[in-house]
Amino acid sequence: MPSHLKSVGRDVWRAVWAAGGGAYSPDTDRNIILRYAELHDRRASLLAAVDNDGLMTVGSTGQPAVHPAMRYVESTERELRAIETVIGFTPEARMRLGIVAAEARRVAAGPEDF
Repeated sequence: MPSHLKSVGRDVWRAVWAAGGGAYSPDTDRNIILRYAELHDRRASLLAAVDNDGLMTVGSTGQPAVHPAMRYVESTERELRAIETVIGFTPEARMRLGIVAAEARRVAAGPEDF
C-alpha cells in the first residue's frame, strides 16, 4: 500500500483489492486503483472542509453561496464514478466486464444484507 495514502484512501485501497477477488493485476491495475484511493482521500478532505466551514458561505457581493469546495467535490465524484465503471464497481459495469467475483458474495448473502 502506498505510504502517502490517508486513512480513507488506505481503507479504499484494501477494499478494492479485496473486492476484486483476484480480478485485478498489481502490475497493470495498480495505478488506476491508486488514483481511485487518492481521489477518495481528496473527497474526504474536501468534505471535511465543508463540514468545518458549513455548506453555505457569503459570496463576493454578500449573497449566500455554496461552499467553493463543493465544486471540487462534484468534479472528484465524477472522476470516481468514471473509475468505478472501469474497475467494475457498478452492477452494469460488472456485467459488461464479466466480473463474477461479486456473484459468490451475492449467493452467500441474503437480500437482508443489502
